[in-house]
Amino acid sequence: MAQVVGGAAVSHSPQLSMESGGWRAHGDLELPRLGALGLTPTERTEEELEDELDPALLAERYEACQRALEKTRDELLAQRPDVLVVIGDDQRELFLDDIMPAVSIFWGKSLEDRPPGAEAYPSTMETAYKYYHADEVDVYETHAGLGLHLVEQLVEGGFDVAQFTEQPKDRSLGHAFTFVYRRLLEGLPRIPLVPIFLNTYYPPNQPTPGRCVTFGEALREAIDSWPSDLRVALIASGGLTHPIIDEKLDRGLLEALEAHDHEALSRIPVDGLREGSSEIRNWIAVGAALHDTPGKVVDYIPAYRSKAGSGCGMGFFTWTRA
Repeated sequence: MAQVVGGAAVSHSPQLSMESGGWRAHGDLELPRLGALGLTPTERTEEELEDELDPALLAERYEACQRALEKTRDELLAQRPDVLVVIGDDQRELFLDDIMPAVSIFWGKSLEDRPPGAEAYPSTMETAYKYYHADEVDVYETHAGLGLHLVEQLVEGGFDVAQFTEQPKDRSLGHAFTFVYRRLLEGLPRIPLVPIFLNTYYPPNQPTPGRCVTFGEALREAIDSWPSDLRVALIASGGLTHPIIDEKLDRGLLEALEAHDHEALSRIPVDGLREGSSEIRNWIAVGAALHDTPGKVVDYIPAYRSKAGSGCGMGFFTWTRA
């Protein structure tokens, strides 16, 4: 049977790939726009946030993010995985309003990064763009055998997952997946991928935290039953809270993951999982899948970038089996 060796969870914010001097100019939010997005303003005072925006502190946090990325990479590679099962969200890259599945698995031979061009992103992302997309079409090898097995076993286990083997025309593999290879594992030989897409962003069919827990548990059973001697690692891509940072929510999630407290994971309030914070669902699913694997926080860095409390709660977490 397949051997699950561990995994990792990592933020994929563009702030990880832009010097701290550019953080404040990137995606700044004002209070009226927060309301339009259905986001709750931060509980932090303006005076507190002013301290968070000290240039020296921003530079320190940027460097801490780089160290955490490197440590997460090293601990993941030490597990010597043969296949990566990556749980990420699609932000209207492969899926549009013609179909938006709650959970989908690709089990074809490959997926392509079909770059939209840097002009499709804010100018503040100039340095980060290359960590999301290549300059030309880039092919990612996927593991069809494991992908098909997961679809079959999850359906058998009560999850009616969507599945596809053909990439929609003129649509690209999303940054939740490309970031893992272009930034976390930058410059290294690519490990075959099984992409699992959770609809974290778009109502009305986002999985609840409790459903993410049961999905993760079922996913682990499916991987364990795969008749192969390959080593499998799981990765959660995205999060933590953003564009408004909620340190209490982030730290509560990390504590629950370390404690393997599935009840606490199930109780995470859905109202806190809006916009980018919704990607916490990916972490919940991987944490539930690795229920028997010791996990630890590599680092947590609240990377503020405005007096509105916007930024990204940068999370880095690894699970390693003895």
